Amino acid sequence: MEVNDIMQILEKDMKVAVFATVDENGKPHARHAHIGVANEQGVFFMTSPTTDFYKQLKHNPNIAITTMSEEGYLVQVIRIEGKARQVGKDRLQELLANNPYVEQVYPDDDIRQGMQVFHLYEGEGFYHSMSQGHKYVFSIGHEEESDA
Repeated sequence: MEVNDIMQILEKDMKVAVFATVDENGKPHARHAHIGVANEQGVFFMTSPTTDFYKQLKHNPNIAITTMSEEGYLVQVIRIEGKARQVGKDRLQELLANNPYVEQVYPDDDIRQGMQVFHLYEGEGFYHSMSQGHKYVFSIGHEEESDA
């Protein structure tokens, strides 16, 4: 399985992941967030500068995400651990357009326009089809990929 295939599953089928960060005291924090765009370049997501999530990402770029989907017999898990950086608003419209939850979570248009885009640009990932036994290890920001 290619990295782009895994990222398409993440973006199109899973859509929401648990994002884990640490605060300035090293205390872990996790929250659900929407996957804006996922491709061979990494994972793009957004948050408001008023959130603890934003502050934690600015303080420490290390992040972990995990997500799972279950559809009938097929159970899939994707984990990625790596580094994220703020990329500003260049991809904001693309992320807003594909996000069915944004108006519910951020109902005010001014708040939506204030969102900041982050890019998980480097890291190691793991795909596991738990029901089929398929396991793949992949890299973002590197050219390596292999069966586990």
